[in-house]
Amino acid sequence: MTSPSSSSSASSQSRPEKKASVIVRLANAKDESHIEQIHSVINRAYRSEGGWTTEAHLVSEERITIEELKAALVDEINPLFLALDSESGQPLGTLQLEPAEHYPDFGEYKKEGYASTYTETLPKDQQIFLGLFSVDPLQQSRGIGRKLVEAALHHAKVEMKRAQCVVYVLYMRNELIAWYQKLGFIGYGEKIPFPDASRIKQEDTHFSVLRLAL
Repeated sequence: MTSPSSSSSASSQSRPEKKASVIVRLANAKDESHIEQIHSVINRAYRSEGGWTTEAHLVSEERITIEELKAALVDEINPLFLALDSESGQPLGTLQLEPAEHYPDFGEYKKEGYASTYTETLPKDQQIFLGLFSVDPLQQSRGIGRKLVEAALHHAKVEMKRAQCVVYVLYMRNELIAWYQKLGFIGYGEKIPFPDASRIKQEDTHFSVLRLAL
């Protein structure tokens, strides 16, 4: 007959270890103390074939420099969100909101086959762009990406009074496009060429444009 103590011990050993929860918040100047960790997360995700970034296997450069990241932490125009482990404070991911009015060519895309130009009729100051989206490749399957997007979209709608969110995804990243679609993003056949052809290793590289009403 098994004793209660040994049964309890066996039961506890069979249970999987509970992971700490994930919190998402706006970055601030104090986060500079973890700048190296945040920088590492972004660039490791950026170079991961299975990561959340969109250009990893096409561009050889790092996604962002330390100095650029320091500026992003305190950027009030383009707010940066951080995903953190609630217990250790370890950085797990990033996402930046970028107002469309700061991009001169924003809203001018090509339809399927680059046949004609599509000009967005919604005013730019009502649109927001998702950028610098990264999730630590070793920390996926924890819902980090979804939490980052949901927190950022809430901020964009409530605090920044935006009516539509736009995201660019490399056309061959079908699994990432499907992931955004599960969140409600819709593709209307719009495309945009990669902005700097000198940085890419593959010709005819372009982004698919996805939209979400807020």
